[in-house]
Amino acid sequence: MRVKDNQKADQLHSAALALQALFPPARGEQTLRARYNSLSRLVPLLYVVLLANSWVLVYSFYPVAPAILTLVVPSLLTVVCLIRLCAWINRPRCDSACDMMDWEKAFQRTSRLTVLLTLGFLIWTVLLFPYGDLVAQSHIAFFLVISTLVTMSCLVHYRQAALYVAAIAGSGSILLLTMSNHAVFGAMAVNILIVVVTFTVLTQLQNRNFVELVEVRKQSRARAREQARLLDMIEDMPVAVMTVDLRDWTINYANDYSKRLLDRIEDLLPVKSETLIGTSVDVFHRNPEHQRAILSDPSKLPHNAKIKLGDEVLELNISAVMDKSGAYLGPMVTWDIVTKEVEAEERILWLAHHDTLTGLPNRAKLNDELRAALSGPEPQFCLLFVDLDGFKLINDSLGHSVGDAILQQVAERLQSVCTPNGATVGRLGGDEFAVILPVQDVGKAKVLAEELIEVLSVRYRLDDHRQVRIGASVGISVAPAHARDSKLLLSRADIALSDAKRSGKSVARVFVPSMEKEVRERVLLEADLRHALEKKEGLYVFYQPILDIKTRKVTAREALIRWNHPQRGWVAPAHFIPIAEQSGLICDLGRFVLDRACKDAVAWNDQARVAVNVSPQQLGKGTLATTVLASLAESGLPPQRLEIEITETALLNEEVQGIHDLRQLHAMEVRVALDDFGTGYSSLAHLRAFPFDKIKIDGSFVRDCATRPDCAAVVRAVADLGKRLGVTTVAEGVETETHLQLVTEEGCSEVQGHYFGVPQPMEPIEAILPEQEIRSA
Repeated sequence: MRVKDNQKADQLHSAALALQALFPPARGEQTLRARYNSLSRLVPLLYVVLLANSWVLVYSFYPVAPAILTLVVPSLLTVVCLIRLCAWINRPRCDSACDMMDWEKAFQRTSRLTVLLTLGFLIWTVLLFPYGDLVAQSHIAFFLVISTLVTMSCLVHYRQAALYVAAIAGSGSILLLTMSNHAVFGAMAVNILIVVVTFTVLTQLQNRNFVELVEVRKQSRARAREQARLLDMIEDMPVAVMTVDLRDWTINYANDYSKRLLDRIEDLLPVKSETLIGTSVDVFHRNPEHQRAILSDPSKLPHNAKIKLGDEVLELNISAVMDKSGAYLGPMVTWDIVTKEVEAEERILWLAHHDTLTGLPNRAKLNDELRAALSGPEPQFCLLFVDLDGFKLINDSLGHSVGDAILQQVAERLQSVCTPNGATVGRLGGDEFAVILPVQDVGKAKVLAEELIEVLSVRYRLDDHRQVRIGASVGISVAPAHARDSKLLLSRADIALSDAKRSGKSVARVFVPSMEKEVRERVLLEADLRHALEKKEGLYVFYQPILDIKTRKVTAREALIRWNHPQRGWVAPAHFIPIAEQSGLICDLGRFVLDRACKDAVAWNDQARVAVNVSPQQLGKGTLATTVLASLAESGLPPQRLEIEITETALLNEEVQGIHDLRQLHAMEVRVALDDFGTGYSSLAHLRAFPFDKIKIDGSFVRDCATRPDCAAVVRAVADLGKRLGVTTVAEGVETETHLQLVTEEGCSEVQGHYFGVPQPMEPIEAILPEQEIRSA
């Protein structure tokens, strides 16, 4: 039994789910509101029709039926109907302020009253039925059918109540007519069944359509609100928006910002802001047919364009507006006046390809032009690499503002020479420039290079009426003979420029393959020198004596670096020291010489001082005093026995910090000598800035003093200056007895040169290297 009960329960549950699926409840707020408002209009009509039909039925049965059925019961039903009629008439329409709970309570009341009133009228008619004849009974059947159909029609939007009426009134009428045992009434019962079932189905369909209609209206109102909100947003946006009607190509919408923009350029267009709506969109384009072809085809959208109108530039962005089905509704145009933005973009583009100081094409632009020139089938041009001689000295000594002014004048001079020759000038950076000459004739390139050197060597006038002079060196490479790659072509012009610098500057050199070989050798030599410094192998310190000119006793020895390469043998200092300076190895090399010289000097029995040269790169960094102190402490050499030699040019880059380093050395009692005096820049100013212990006269003056009176005068002047300042003067380059006599007569204090001794190594090197290699060193 329990199994059967469970099966029945499952069947009932399934049936309930099926009914729920067939008649799903509508619980949406919009649906409930619409249903409530529909009932408020139809229910009063229902009561009016029901009461009229009821009293017409009373009229038919009044003579034959008792008063309780013809007066009392109809009156009670009438009172109830009138009360509900007044309630529905006086009930306000439901708006958005109504509560859904109130609606649901009203629907529940309606359902209960529908059941009660349907039962009431059905019972009343059933009780009247026996009192009438066949005609009167037919009237009752007609009353039941008409009342049922009218009630279901008025409750069509409230499906639950309509189904209650169909179930109670329909089944009651059929049952009543069937039990009458009359064939006609039986046929009428079948007709009533068909009509009630049909109306039930129609009620379901009408209710579904009603719900869908409400939902459509809801969505329509939501879309309308969304469109209104979007229009409000577009109207307030700081973006000009317009839409176009494709039927006549007129503007059918423009927001307020569009009209304000149009007021700014109204003198450039044949349209005013107040007449913009309805104006043809053709006014925005010089070629209307082209514009219409774009606007009419959504496959060509989005589309961006810039239009030049007088001095102004308009930017138009056109996008396609589609509906939910994907159909093309029309174009939407957003536009703006972008004149300043375009000018800024052009300025940024110009800055990306030009040098801001000189206005010349920059390295990136030159590379682009080189690549473009080399991409042709037969590239034929010469590349000139121009570098200024002496610019760095002026830039460091007189300031960057003076350097910038000179670079601007250099650019003007370059253009004045190159432009008539059809050449392109660009600045590679710093004081380096490049010239592209569109001819393959090396002779013409040399002529142009010599003309550039001549023009750039003319004095430059500054704002403070000062004048300065610089020079220029030029390296030349030829395309495609020397390279078909822009970087390689520029590199080989640079190699030729380096050769011009080594040749004495202010000259032009054309690239030849042997130059590149020299560069490769320099790179290899740099790597070998780096390895020698890391391993401390092959590097030796030689010493050349410095003697007192009167006693002929050794007062000091100058430490000189020598390098014995494993494969090359002895490498000249003039060859590897510039490489060390260019590669940044000079500081490590200087520390190596300082450490070795201090250690070697400790073993000297004559207690002579040791002189160590300091590179310009070691001076002015604030680390020289610390380095010297570390070497003295490690070797145990007294600071009074160490001399640091610097050249005049070493003070030019960082004069203030360089003088500070020298004063720190002086405070440590380390002697400081000014080397190569007379060949540098502003020598007397340096003598005033720092109290040097020794001045070394450059050997070029000493070697020529016997044949050139001017050189002898320089030696005499420096010697006399040293006496007056109380500074020791050393004559370098003394190689003969004549040199010795002349410098002695001029009053020098000390001498140095091959006449007294060549640079010699310490004892340990003799055990390492053959005597022949030592002599060659």
